[in-house]
Amino acid sequence: MIRHISFDLWLTLIKSHPEFKERRAKFLRKEFNPFGYSAKKIMEIVQSVDKVSDRLNEINGKKVPTEWMYRRILQKLGYDPNCVTDDVYIEIKLKVNELFMKYPPDFLNESIQSMLHSLKKEGYTLNISSNTGFIEGTTIVATLKNLNISEYFDFCIFSDEIGLSKPSPGFFEKVFERTGLEKWEVLHVGDNLKADFEGALKYGFEALHINNQQYTINDIKRHLQKNGREV
Repeated sequence: MIRHISFDLWLTLIKSHPEFKERRAKFLRKEFNPFGYSAKKIMEIVQSVDKVSDRLNEINGKKVPTEWMYRRILQKLGYDPNCVTDDVYIEIKLKVNELFMKYPPDFLNESIQSMLHSLKKEGYTLNISSNTGFIEGTTIVATLKNLNISEYFDFCIFSDEIGLSKPSPGFFEKVFERTGLEKWEVLHVGDNLKADFEGALKYGFEALHINNQQYTINDIKRHLQKNGREV
């Protein structure tokens, strides 16, 4: 019987605010833009660095440091990487975090909060299992509190805090260690086929791939019933 449910975060429970990425690009265009790139071009640069980092994380199972990601962006914007000081990196990171809190993410769909409430009420323990990119775990935790869902989670595992990323078995091992259960008693739910679904199954967890952003608690219950698990 499933007793614990591990949730991926991005595009499983929450999604970015529609203005956040644009505001971030406008900040970089104004303050760190020697080549005079447009905000649209800067958004493309940020996205390319994000995708490369995600790919590296999936391949080696580690976590590309956030500092490297920001320094790589500055290099693509025209800065000599050897001349980017820690003060510059910290300035950008703090401003981006400020924008993230000002333009916070929203729930993936309107049923997310009630789903978490119902699962918790039914006796399941829950956790967040999230790879991180530019926004680190400490900032995400503050956002979960503002969204009024932090109380539903018994613990959170973020890749920047453990130095490991999904689909690495080491990442799921950290989740397993916190549950105090058997592997077959844990269900991991996520939108990424490789990092979430295949990674969890390979480790020994049950897994549910989310490919419909309008999913509800009924989809989770159907999965449990289909696999012979009580709800």
